[in-house]
Amino acid sequence: MARKLPPFAALRAFEALARRRTLQDAADELLISSSAVSHQVKSLETFLSAKLVTRTASGLILTPIGRKFVDGLGDALDRIEAATLAVLSTRQHGVLKIHLFQSLAQSWLIPQLADFMSTNPDISIRTHTMQDDVDLSGTDIDLAIAFFDGKPDNPNATEKLIDEKIFPVCSPKFIETHGAITSPTDILRHKLIACSYTPDEWRIWLEAVGVDASNIGPPQLMFDKRSHVLQAADEGLGIAMERTPFSSVMIKRGQLIPAVDIRIATGAGYYLVAPPRSLVLTHVKQFRAWLRTICADEGAVSPK
Repeated sequence: MARKLPPFAALRAFEALARRRTLQDAADELLISSSAVSHQVKSLETFLSAKLVTRTASGLILTPIGRKFVDGLGDALDRIEAATLAVLSTRQHGVLKIHLFQSLAQSWLIPQLADFMSTNPDISIRTHTMQDDVDLSGTDIDLAIAFFDGKPDNPNATEKLIDEKIFPVCSPKFIETHGAITSPTDILRHKLIACSYTPDEWRIWLEAVGVDASNIGPPQLMFDKRSHVLQAADEGLGIAMERTPFSSVMIKRGQLIPAVDIRIATGAGYYLVAPPRSLVLTHVKQFRAWLRTICADEGAVSPK
């Protein structure tokens, strides 16, 4: 008996529209016109004899039937994509595409990549560091190292890699020049460096270690990238606030040291985000195993 299936182009158009929420965004993903997306969705509704999408004042929304249909459709397309990529991966060298913060790539991942490349010479790395939401559906990105403030709301967050902890760091030369820091209170005698994305981090850390921070002003040096915060500390410009794991490599190399080694967990952390289609690929498995090993040094996971 022949399968009763609608045209595949119509399925792709509807699934992209359900995910992206606007005709134009779905069209941009599929590299077709918005009118073509609308036509494909209407043809699917005709095939099913059911209304899948309705237009409201706030835009397009799925009908109850549309929501039920897309739940199963997304899983089916993921399985088709996984099977396709599994075949392709046996016929070409692995190209691993990773999404992560620019500063995390610069300060933490890139300095350690030589170790991975030495044991996996046939795998090529491509990084994507755009500041956008981690949604790997409909893209060719294999995985992401993503930050979540609390429990992840992403179903593809497969495992926690690193628990975020904050603590002050400075260069050894800074200590030589300004003298030893023997208590958290001593911190207030020096120039503080912070990131503009987390402007309250110094107050949070000081209060957590029992120092009254009610009168503390904004840090004298503020940068919009964590890598620049740590670079300023490396240059001896002051004391920076580390958020694990950004300074891990610099600490291992002796460029930075904890000014006061009291590490406060924020409750946030970094997770591996990977759709089912990626987890079956050999080069993803190899990178995942290596990632667990280097993250074990951060105290959140153990090698498996």
